[in-house]
Amino acid sequence: MERWLDVWGQVLRSDAEATAWALAGIALLTFFEIAEPGEKGQGWRGRGRNLLLLVQFKVLGTFALSAWFVFGPRFAPPVLDPGPLASAGLVVANLLAIDFVYYAYHRAQHRFPFLWAIHELHHADEELNATSSYRTYWLEMPVQAVLVSTPTLLLFGGLGPRHATIVLACSLFFLIFSHANLRLSLGPLSGWVIGPQVHRLHHSRLPVHRDCNFAQYFPFIDRLFGTFSRPGKDEFPPTGADALPGDAAFLRVLVEPFRIWTGRRRAAR
Repeated sequence: MERWLDVWGQVLRSDAEATAWALAGIALLTFFEIAEPGEKGQGWRGRGRNLLLLVQFKVLGTFALSAWFVFGPRFAPPVLDPGPLASAGLVVANLLAIDFVYYAYHRAQHRFPFLWAIHELHHADEELNATSSYRTYWLEMPVQAVLVSTPTLLLFGGLGPRHATIVLACSLFFLIFSHANLRLSLGPLSGWVIGPQVHRLHHSRLPVHRDCNFAQYFPFIDRLFGTFSRPGKDEFPPTGADALPGDAAFLRVLVEPFRIWTGRRRAAR
């Protein structure tokens, strides 16, 4: 247990910079959301709740993740330091690998109740915006680490800190940008690179948009598997499907997946 707590402290400290960058990105996009909102009428209460959930996600998520670092597999130290051109290609390859694995995981979350139990909170937000990117149960962090990050680290974990930093920065950008409350279409690129309007369809409460646009970075993966939906010119549907009862109860979020797994509540779907 002492070893676990030591690792938790190290992970929290190492994650502090990434959290700072994420908060800076959320603040920047929130400025644009307020100046030119895609959906008018969003307030500060929802944003504040989401930021509290971000704290919970980071603190408790890294605690659970630390157990994986203590008891899980050991990864080899970096062995390569490729040049600039090769580095760019490897970053793209790494992001593609992550997104293909994440696509499968994300579809499974929407299909299997035991995974939906730790994903439903993310879809319960009726005011989708940049802060929604971290609105998720804390269990999402260790589960994604095991099922998504570990397989891709086996392929790209030896490419050094610069590579890891660039991949993390790209991941943070896509995560936060795709949830922004902005009517921003990427035009011809919409089928290739994720944007707010494409990802909003994934969060739509309308039946016509059910189970579409699962990719996190590259929508062409959805096109490959027949789950891509391109937004119309002025399409900006309401979100908040599968709303979670008692969603505002911050302490309840700590244990809600366990209540579902033990049959005390059915996941709203």
